[in-house]
Amino acid sequence: MSESHRRSKFFLYASYALLVIVLIGFSPTYYLRTFFDVPAIPLYVYGHGAALTAWFIWFCVQTTAVNNGRVDLHRRLGAVGVTIGITVLLSGATAAMGLAPRLLEKYGNIDSDFSRIAGVVWGNIGMLVAFTGFVVAAVLNRRKPEIHKRLMYLASIGIILPAFGRIAKFPMIDLPEPPFVFTGLLTFLVLLGIFDRANTGSVHRVTWVGGIVLFANLTFFGLVMPMTAVGRAFIFALT
Repeated sequence: MSESHRRSKFFLYASYALLVIVLIGFSPTYYLRTFFDVPAIPLYVYGHGAALTAWFIWFCVQTTAVNNGRVDLHRRLGAVGVTIGITVLLSGATAAMGLAPRLLEKYGNIDSDFSRIAGVVWGNIGMLVAFTGFVVAAVLNRRKPEIHKRLMYLASIGIILPAFGRIAKFPMIDLPEPPFVFTGLLTFLVLLGIFDRANTGSVHRVTWVGGIVLFANLTFFGLVMPMTAVGRAFIFALT
């Protein structure tokens, strides 16, 4: 088995792990919501869920194609990924804009729960920003496989965080969301770093920079923006 074939296994397994996390995390509120007592969701949320599902299925198809030596198919399906990525961005922006009113309905009091509402809304906006940046960078570096595949991996783990948040609140787990989400993201970054060290002897610069970008993004959008006058005004405007 060639070295490149062995190396592709990491991204193959990681892509399927991400898809499983999405399916598990959103089963009660999306995929299997018929069997759970959950509030109704608007049509645009269904659309966003479909776009995200398509993204992770496409990611699995792409890693499987490379693993099977079908780089030609992988390249042909690149345009499909760009289309899905744009759909994720647009549907995600729509969902984020409608998130504040839905959270207000859930929590009932914007004054007492403002920090939570603002953190979730701005955190989702931040995820879309990071996702878009990584995907654009990946497309620009599509002829540099070692860079391209890491950027696509980073783009995908950057939008997995809401699934971790929902898993944290499962009755059998019931842990605080922020630490659980942080640990989930860190785990996938550490695994990528271990993969780098095992195959090249050092952590790839894209892994370092991407990890820093993801955590800086979480801090800025999830913690800093909700505390600024502009960030607060934006949330009040949405509600």
